[in-house]
Amino acid sequence: MADKTLGLFVNRFEVCTRNNFTAASEFGLNHCNSLFADSTTSAIALTCYNNVKPKYDLFEAARVAHASQSGIQVGNVLSFKQILEGMPVDVKKWQTAIELVYDEGSIRWVELFPKGKATLNRGKQQNRVNAVKTLLTTIGTDASLAAVKIVIQTFYTAMLLAYGTKGTSKESTITDSTAVETARIALCDEIEGNYGLLINAYKANPALAAKYFDEAYLSRKLQMVFDLKVKKLTSKNAIKRTFAIPATQQFQITNKTNTTLKIFLSLTRYGLVGLLFVTIPPDSVGVYDLTAMGDNTTQKFLNVQNMDDKIKADVTIKVL
Repeated sequence: MADKTLGLFVNRFEVCTRNNFTAASEFGLNHCNSLFADSTTSAIALTCYNNVKPKYDLFEAARVAHASQSGIQVGNVLSFKQILEGMPVDVKKWQTAIELVYDEGSIRWVELFPKGKATLNRGKQQNRVNAVKTLLTTIGTDASLAAVKIVIQTFYTAMLLAYGTKGTSKESTITDSTAVETARIALCDEIEGNYGLLINAYKANPALAAKYFDEAYLSRKLQMVFDLKVKKLTSKNAIKRTFAIPATQQFQITNKTNTTLKIFLSLTRYGLVGLLFVTIPPDSVGVYDLTAMGDNTTQKFLNVQNMDDKIKADVTIKVL
């Protein structure tokens, strides 16, 4: 489990997309698109869009370039076949960005996608390469599509690199992902800044700022739930974490089996039950204080002990 404190003044967007470049890409795109949609009628939306769009484009360029060279966190050169397999996701993003400017079915949209996404997502390899090139050519000097053209051009460059070397032996290269991670953090920092600007602008009714963020995704990621199965008469680590406000931190603990459990803090993952612990009755749901489980300033490991000598325990710990 991550050790970083999760509290009010931690960048929640960075925490929620950590170790997941795809999630950062999707969250950033959602944020940019929602701001762009209001940019002609809302001054604060335009300001926030101009803040975040360059950081999103830099992140996307770094992400695609890294993927084309090294694969996704495996250090292998991404094959042309793999690029094609993942291409529908990228095409969908391009089309979504373009449809913010030109409605689907409009004359300009048909010029860009005469056969929809079919030529981009299906067909022979060379034809799909040609389809991306055709899309870039059709966009041309259209200023309203300049940002998405940069993203498509980056993808096309990586695509040509893989296509030109496919089927031949390649030198195994581990590409440093530091550039992508740096760009992700910069993107998240800008989103956090926009969050502050939007909350200030809508402080009388903060819910008006919600449409600029994927609230459902944040809710899923920030609600930390840990499901454990603990063998009879053994202990198992559930969480290792430093909590921002340990004096008031609580957990909802659900014991799903007819077993008695002890929840306690320990100095190590395999530590023994100390003087402080909470007893969880069989088949129960309750809310418990962190302070009753030990000293969180020194004991970072939250462990579960199954006291039953016959039944495996099944427990869910929800961080409140």
